[in-house]
Amino acid sequence: MWVAVLVVAMLLVAGCGDSSDGGSGLTTSTTSPSDQGDLGDATEAAAGEAETVIGAPTPITPASANAVAGGLPHCPDDGLTINQSTRARAEKAATCIVNKVRRRRARRALKSNSKLYSAAKKHATDMVQTQYFSHVSKSGTTVVPRIKAAGYLTNASVWSVGENLAWGSGAFSTPASIVQAWLNSPGHKRNLLNRAYREAGLAIAVGAPVPAAGDAGTYVQEFGKRT
Repeated sequence: MWVAVLVVAMLLVAGCGDSSDGGSGLTTSTTSPSDQGDLGDATEAAAGEAETVIGAPTPITPASANAVAGGLPHCPDDGLTINQSTRARAEKAATCIVNKVRRRRARRALKSNSKLYSAAKKHATDMVQTQYFSHVSKSGTTVVPRIKAAGYLTNASVWSVGENLAWGSGAFSTPASIVQAWLNSPGHKRNLLNRAYREAGLAIAVGAPVPAAGDAGTYVQEFGKRT
């Protein structure tokens, strides 16, 4: 399985050519190598630059999601598995953990932004409803157009954005498990701890973007800075 993931990662890197702000050269995975959870490849972009894949898809495993072993800071509801009744509290918990991790690493906390949240929520919901797992939607929309459509970049001359994806089922769907798995992945960790970012929106859609058993949650976190 790990050989297959490595091959996918190599193909993703090879497939990312230059593009405009629309990111038409961005290619990402559309399937998951795990039936319990997976991290999509992390991406970043800035004004005048192409969207770039900075982290390969990685299955979520007991080791990668072990928040206790990772020394993850605690937040209320961080152990909730995802369903309709827990989703909103889990979003707050995951956001809380991310900001505590940033402050622990001498980064400022990210302000919640409703436009970034809207972009994240729309993408998470679309992945679950139409069954794919990628930064690129089935209609071809990538990160920058998605964030632009939410109005976040309106009138901004200088900006940078990033996007982290993840999904997990059962115990792998908890905020603590997902954030710990992000921290154990270099590309996702780069977005999460990026000093440049000032704002974020983290959303969870109930369900998985691929066939999965039991309760599951699909996470999207958008990061941004604009001037």
